[in-house]
Amino acid sequence: MTSETTTDAGLLALPFETREISTERLRLRPLTKSDLESRSANYQKRTDVVRYLRWEVHDHDEPAKNLEKRIALDRLAHDGDGLIFAVELCATDDSDDHRVIGDVSLFVKSAKDAQIEIGWVFHPAVHGRGFATEAATALLKVAFDELGAHRVYAELDAANEASARLCEILGMSREALLRDRDHVDGEWRDVAIFGLLDREFAATQAVSA
Repeated sequence: MTSETTTDAGLLALPFETREISTERLRLRPLTKSDLESRSANYQKRTDVVRYLRWEVHDHDEPAKNLEKRIALDRLAHDGDGLIFAVELCATDDSDDHRVIGDVSLFVKSAKDAQIEIGWVFHPAVHGRGFATEAATALLKVAFDELGAHRVYAELDAANEASARLCEILGMSREALLRDRDHVDGEWRDVAIFGLLDREFAATQAVSA
């Protein structure tokens, strides 16, 4: 009788260190302490931005503590580890503007099962210009092509129509609606889950190539 050894596929490229990622119009870079003022000015002080997120509008001291925790997310090695990137608008020929317009994130939810969660938040002023799609696509390439993810998913407030549209643009399918999953600001909120498999992402990239 012979025995067989089963090896879990897992995320093949762990540990993974944070780094800058460049796209046609954007630079995704690790957060720094200098981002405190820009992050507060751009979206952490805006109720129209944070209403769908799992934190409330902060005063000046609270964002500083939040930013310190997020800066520390710079390496993927185990379940629960994450990477946070500031999304910076690259300068054009007629401008030296390098302003931060949002941030995007990747979290390892299960290394054994090759599951990664993706997230994003952007300033309303840049909506409709394709920046969120460009940044999220860059992270999906990291997740699938470099980390070896089998499935990438996003959890969002079910009322967040803009994020739901982005998920659809990225080729993600709505997998579930969890009713009254989160209790935020004194009320229950539904959570929608959108997912994308490695073979589905490969197919979308082949079409766009």
